[in-house]
Amino acid sequence: MNQKRFVNIIIIVILVVLIGTGTYFVLSRQAQLTPTPTPIPTPEAPKLGPITVNGEITCLPKKGAGQQTLECAFGLKGLDGKYYGLKNLFKLDPEYKFTEGGLRVEVSGSFNSEEIKGPDGNKYDVVGTIDVTSIEKIRQ
Repeated sequence: MNQKRFVNIIIIVILVVLIGTGTYFVLSRQAQLTPTPTPIPTPEAPKLGPITVNGEITCLPKKGAGQQTLECAFGLKGLDGKYYGLKNLFKLDPEYKFTEGGLRVEVSGSFNSEEIKGPDGNKYDVVGTIDVTSIEKIRQ
């Protein structure tokens, strides 16, 4: 009789351990399936007014995941990772010396937070424009 009681106790203990382990794995898996979303930081635009930015000349990207067209609007990708449209660049550079992609430059002028649209009406992904008063090639 003692042996039968002992076997029953062992079976009950094993069942309790199995049920507890199963419950733990089910609950911990549910917690992993619902991650909390991470907020995406929005890049801050520079203050309006005088600005000097170092970076490289590049074709400005379009906003969103829509169709990218073949035209190239020359702009500046700053060392801060932000894109800037360049106004009046060709008045200062009538020989187009500063329209070479990847050219490292320092641009000074007045910053404005206006958007730029391409010929297809889609907006370029820029933080604003710089009304260029000077542009110089940076020696590497």
